[in-house]
Amino acid sequence: MEFVRIFDDQDSLLTVKYDGQDEDEFTKIFDQWTDIEYLDNFFTTNEVDLNRPFWEEVTVEQAIIETRREALKFREHLKRISLRPENERISLFKRLFKPLSPAEVDLPFWNKKKIYGLRKKTWLRLYAIKIGDDMFIVTGGTIKLTDNMEERTHTKDELRKLESCRDYLKTLGTSDEESIIELIEL
Repeated sequence: MEFVRIFDDQDSLLTVKYDGQDEDEFTKIFDQWTDIEYLDNFFTTNEVDLNRPFWEEVTVEQAIIETRREALKFREHLKRISLRPENERISLFKRLFKPLSPAEVDLPFWNKKKIYGLRKKTWLRLYAIKIGDDMFIVTGGTIKLTDNMEERTHTKDELRKLESCRDYLKTLGTSDEESIIELIEL
């Protein structure tokens, strides 16, 4: 597992590149969210969840179009934030990333976080570990159509990635931004 910068020299938002994978998680997720074939397969496989009343009977075709459109805007939104001055950027990221669960609110470091897509009713999620006061490491992301992550394999996989990253950080003893930056620059 290695940590990489998402947007050039900016250290507030990083991502994981897992061993044996060609691309980092941030890139992989946004590639999936804009890939028509991937989305068609995903929404067809999960059509029962897509047909829940909460999603207001969105068709597979509509879901593909909405996901692609939102993913492009979401990525661009994060990029625009990363270009802002440091204090502004950190403040915006802190507001966007929410605790994964109420149990995560009071942890001093290695908090599990989530960030929602941009639409009011969005199924896009990125997941991250918060390091120190101003760094987030994206461990993955998914399309979440159910209430609980434990309900589906693809969302359970995201929970496992969060735990795996947190465990890795604990074994390294890295709990602050400087130690992560040192790892990146090695």
